[in-house]
Formats: sequence, structure tokens, C-alpha cells
Amino acid sequence: MVVLLAGVVGLVLPASWLYVASSLPNQIDSQLDIETHLRQSIESERQSTQLVKRLKERESVKWDRPDFTRLPKHMVALYITETGCPTYFQTPREEGFAWIKRVLNSLLGKQLDGDGACELIFAKRLARRLGAKTTMQVAVASDRIHRFLQKDELVAFDLHSMQFEQGVVGVEAASRLLMQKELTELSLSELAELQIAIPPWGYWEDVKSCGNASLVRVNRDKLLQNLVWAGLASEEMAKTGAAQPPRCLSVRR
Repeated sequence: MVVLLAGVVGLVLPASWLYVASSLPNQIDSQLDIETHLRQSIESERQSTQLVKRLKERESVKWDRPDFTRLPKHMVALYITETGCPTYFQTPREEGFAWIKRVLNSLLGKQLDGDGACELIFAKRLARRLGAKTTMQVAVASDRIHRFLQKDELVAFDLHSMQFEQGVVGVEAASRLLMQKELTELSLSELAELQIAIPPWGYWEDVKSCGNASLVRVNRDKLLQNLVWAGLASEEMAKTGAAQPPRCLSVRR
């Protein structure tokens, strides 16, 4: 019976996998496919917000190809630390059986340890933005995305395609709206404050309204200390950042 069951699973799962792969909302056969589908979706979203503006107030809807080098190193450090993988860039990309085992376990609602967990988290987020909805679609799309994107590209594509509110897509746009500064101009304390607003925390409205600046500050300082514990920032840098007032107090809306 066990052998028979294993044989059935061995036949049904691959067949189901191939069927789902062939019927995804957006086909993913290359990195270019990922980039193209995201661009079409994001530029369409941005266009919808520009049409209601007066002509002279309209901005470009262009979505540039995600570039890891455009991301401040401490932005990346905060993001991988808060996602749960501070050693993400210190370990090799997960491949082969280890990766397949992780994806299949995710179908059962299980998350395995290791930095591959974050690779799957980033790939799943991208899968959903590419239209995957069911658990199986997300798993299949995540596997295909992971096939074409390296570890740094997974982070870059994820951060550059996050949507925060209508027409506001990517951490660069988020920084301009929320912090009223370019992402590359943010200090460490401001980057930590921005991190509170984006996944995995996701307290966008709390930071935007600055209704409880003391709580924003407490959480920001917690993120700074997390960087120190992860060995991604010095104690002195964290102390300097914690001495700064929350950026949201000086932003006028």
C-alpha cells in the first residue's frame, strides 16, 4: 500500500505541477518575462493615477528594471534582517533537492530553516504580483522565478515592485512619498523608519500619519539594534541613529 501510494503521488504531483505551470496567469520562461509582466502591471497602475491629475502635474509612469546597486546597503541589511535572514548574502543560493524540498514543504504549510526561506519568501511575493493566486500556482511560479533570478535579483525585484498605495510602487517611490527624500539620501535612522512601513512590518499608515511618533521611534530603534545583533551595523551607528528624531515629525502632508 505504501509503495502504491508513493507511486500515485510520484505520478500525480509532477502531472499537476506541469499543468499548473502551463496555465499560470503569466508565463515565466525567462528573467525578461518576469521583468516584462511586472512592468506592464506597474506602469498600468501608475498610469491610472496620472490620468486624474492636471497635465502639468503628471509624472512619468516608467518602471525601470530593478537594480540591486540602486539600493542602499543598509536598506538591504534592514530588509533581510527583518525578514529573518541576516546571513542571506553569506550563504550560497539554495539549489537542487534542498530547494525542491523547501517548495514542496511550503505546499503543506511548513517553512524549513535556512536562508533559502527568504529566497522563497521573495519569490512568492513576486509570484503573487505576477497573478499567481492558489497555493499551487504560487509554489510553481515561485520555483520558476527562483530559476531565473539570483539572490540579489530576488531582493531587488521584490523591493522595486512592492505596492504601498495606488500608484506608489517600489521603495524609491515609497521614500519620496513617505520620507520626502530620495532613497539614496536617507540616513540609517531614516532607512530604519522606512523599514517599519514596508514588509514584513508593513506599518505604512502609522508612519505616514505619524500619529504616535514615540512608538515609531521605539520600533525604529529596535530595528537599529537588530542590525547590531546581526553584525550588520556597529553599536556606534545604532546610537547615532537612535539620537535622531523620527523623520515623520518633519514631514508635512
